[in-house]
Amino acid sequence: MGVWSKAKVIFSGTARASLAVPELTSPSAELAEPAHLPAVTPVSLRGDLRGLPRRPPEARSYEAEKAKAAAVGQSVKSYRAGYVPPAEAKSELVADPDGMPPLRLVRSNNGLDLALPDGQLVDYKILALRHFQIFAFRVVGMGFHEDPNKPFNFRNGQRVQVVRETNNEHDANAVAITTGRAAKKIGYVNKQRAAWVAKLLDAGQELDGIIIQSKAASPRVLLTTPEMLAYLQRD
Repeated sequence: MGVWSKAKVIFSGTARASLAVPELTSPSAELAEPAHLPAVTPVSLRGDLRGLPRRPPEARSYEAEKAKAAAVGQSVKSYRAGYVPPAEAKSELVADPDGMPPLRLVRSNNGLDLALPDGQLVDYKILALRHFQIFAFRVVGMGFHEDPNKPFNFRNGQRVQVVRETNNEHDANAVAITTGRAAKKIGYVNKQRAAWVAKLLDAGQELDGIIIQSKAASPRVLLTTPEMLAYLQRD
């Protein structure tokens, strides 16, 4: 090989060496996070949170209401209705010199309710009311007397009457509830109140009644003496 040929070979090798691109050992090695830091991605974090059990908002709200109601000795239903706690109501139900309670019937979101002088509502379930011969309850047994083609239509303040059924084979204390001039039977006093109501009727006591809450399928009725009903409805 001549001198010129040798020089050409040397020059070509040098040029290639100077223009050669160094190979990367591993792209991932160049981009990897430091070994002492754990790799946490937003996707994996969100996935972990989605896996945690969560209670729906309405469940949390009901539990809070239940706890507040239990703290004052009420059911959630009574708490939602805005009734004063039973112990407080009982302490307020003191008769005046005429034997009348500090109550009157007022319009409320529930329909008609018994209210104290300061406007607080008294739950119809308060047993202390029976000392004033005031009984309030849901009418029962309506399904046996309602005509499917002519369903009952009730309104708050509607008058009802009571009929004692001493020969009723199902309940010795049975008291029927009727309405209208034709005295159409709509149902009965429930068993929790029937014993007291029946005792008064059997003793010759006259009782008047009105519907105080008509929203539900079964209306709520208030029964008491004519004198007491007039007192509760005073202006």
